[in-house]
Amino acid sequence: MTSPQAMALSQQRREAASRLASGVEQELHDLLMDGARFGVAFRWRESADGVPVPEGVHHLMVEATSSGIAPAADSAPTTSAVQRVAYDTSGFDEVEFLVSPNPGEPLKSMAKIASGGETSRLMLALKTVLSRADRTPTLIFDEIDQGIGGRVGATVGQKLWELTRSADATDLGRQVLCVTHLPQLAAFGDTHFHVEKAAAGQRTVTRIRVLEGETQVSELAAMLGAAGEAAYRNAEEILEHVRQHKQRMIADGHTGGNRPSG
Repeated sequence: MTSPQAMALSQQRREAASRLASGVEQELHDLLMDGARFGVAFRWRESADGVPVPEGVHHLMVEATSSGIAPAADSAPTTSAVQRVAYDTSGFDEVEFLVSPNPGEPLKSMAKIASGGETSRLMLALKTVLSRADRTPTLIFDEIDQGIGGRVGATVGQKLWELTRSADATDLGRQVLCVTHLPQLAAFGDTHFHVEKAAAGQRTVTRIRVLEGETQVSELAAMLGAAGEAAYRNAEEILEHVRQHKQRMIADGHTGGNRPSG
């Protein structure tokens, strides 16, 4: 890869990252993270064995956000007119996701500051936005409900179900598999599986069974952490709410539920 090619690729990445930031922030708003900001940091690393970059390059670290592309706050201007930077077959860029979970806070490394619940929602927001360009047929979410409660859980369940939809009638959509302990989220699955371990002689085996009708309601009631008729009615109400929501979404043109979700 030549220096002009790497420069052009980096610019395209930065523009795409700005669009990604805008989409992720909208998804985070829907997931009750109002005011959260998302960005992408691009760093070039100086190297004596690297290739020269043009004189017009004044900063080796920039941030792409929903507001545009600008030098990072802690990026000092370069000290010489011509820099040599490291590169490989993927170009110049070292990329890191940034997040500001609360208004007024600076963007910082997502890997270092996001809490468990924030990370769950950030990953869902990222996969939701990226799924519009990437037609991966199967997405797997393992306990994406970590650190979130029932109110957000219902929104997460809705988002996961919407990931199965396809605007193209000739497309079967995508399959979403989700491991969860949150009933508000599990209720959005078009197919509900119960997974359990049990001892069989000297071995431990895993059993999987499909839950339908009363068995699904009973399992959701158990997931609510309660027992008795009141818990059963609560589980029925959750399922009815989800059923009505899906019907509205389909009527509005969202063809979700094409493939089973777990």
